[in-house]
Amino acid sequence: MESFNPMDPQTMQCPYPWYQALRREDPVHFVAGLGMWVVTSKELVSQALQNHEVFSSAFGLPQMPPPAAVADQVAEITAQGWDLIPTLLTCDPPDHHYYRRMVSRAFTPRFVAQREPAIRQIADELIGALPVGEPVEIIEALAAPLPLRVIAHTLNVPEDRIGDFRRWSDQFALTIGAVIDEEGALEQARNLLQFEQYFAAQLEDRRNNPQDDLITGLVQAAGVDGDEPLTTGAALSILQQILIAGNETSRKLMTGTLHQLALHPHWWQWFKEDPAGRSANLVEESLRFLTPVQAMFRITKAETELGGKTIPAGQMVILNFGAANRDEATFDDGEEFDPYRANARSHLAFSQGIHACLGAALARLQARIALEDIVTRFDSIQLGPDNDFTYDASFMLRGLKRLSLIFEASA
Repeated sequence: MESFNPMDPQTMQCPYPWYQALRREDPVHFVAGLGMWVVTSKELVSQALQNHEVFSSAFGLPQMPPPAAVADQVAEITAQGWDLIPTLLTCDPPDHHYYRRMVSRAFTPRFVAQREPAIRQIADELIGALPVGEPVEIIEALAAPLPLRVIAHTLNVPEDRIGDFRRWSDQFALTIGAVIDEEGALEQARNLLQFEQYFAAQLEDRRNNPQDDLITGLVQAAGVDGDEPLTTGAALSILQQILIAGNETSRKLMTGTLHQLALHPHWWQWFKEDPAGRSANLVEESLRFLTPVQAMFRITKAETELGGKTIPAGQMVILNFGAANRDEATFDDGEEFDPYRANARSHLAFSQGIHACLGAALARLQARIALEDIVTRFDSIQLGPDNDFTYDASFMLRGLKRLSLIFEASA
């Protein structure tokens, strides 16, 4: 266990044997080289998530810092924009409750339900364009453009900016649980500034010209319970989280689910027998098994005991959802992909407690619609000949870099 390092490139490519060993031998493990604790059992991860008074989300940014050699240049670039203040992901009550109320007023169940026709249309267009009988790289053809176009619709911004959205989202994600080089850090800072400038203008436009979209909902969310309007910096921080959470995670979920269905043809046939009736559990098992957001940070506000270990105050803790979601104490044969699993929805892929993901309903709806369309439209799915199954170099956001698939048409 002393050699475990979540940042090791080989570990990032295949972390699950490590997670099994950690759950069995040391579920609250101190990684001396990083000065961080890693929690891997589902019971203990849930316990920490429910105890936000001690396990604080005010840990700063989830991104790793830029290389020291360009830190000043990065600071000069970011100074031209807005201060992205801690909001949903990286703050504690009472501020967290305020920001969650504001987003909840805009992101209502009714608002999500109203997106369904648009999601079906977007999925139909993308899936209808997939080639038959020849390899297709599914991330570029479907898994990336689907959530980006849904986000564009949700925010009511032109689809001709989707290329920008993807570039910004990809740039933000580069340092979530990963380190980039000096030029990469400068490029990331430039893209963050472009994102801020574009969406600050969109926010100002909605203040003067309200529309039926999420941006308008954010700028109009005040006025209840004496809440003040969101500042531009706070709104930009929320929009950045929506862009990453709505794109990166859905992309990885769709890619990983299709990968598993190609690996296990009997589950494809099982799904094909009743797409509408079985898509929900398929999505839940994919969320459990794949866990696109593998981990999240916390910082201890006081000395605490967890799993028999004493963690001092001020310690960084990694709550490992990816390990917890395969815990044999909760999930029988947790290392197996089993869409028939009765308790699949017991996963922590959307976190838990006060920080449970507000976009979970939209993510589930989008995945179900696309997967039902695919399995209805095609007779079979198989892996293409040119896959290398390389994963992104991040211990927090886990997904394949590319995936080649071959679909055969239904009779």
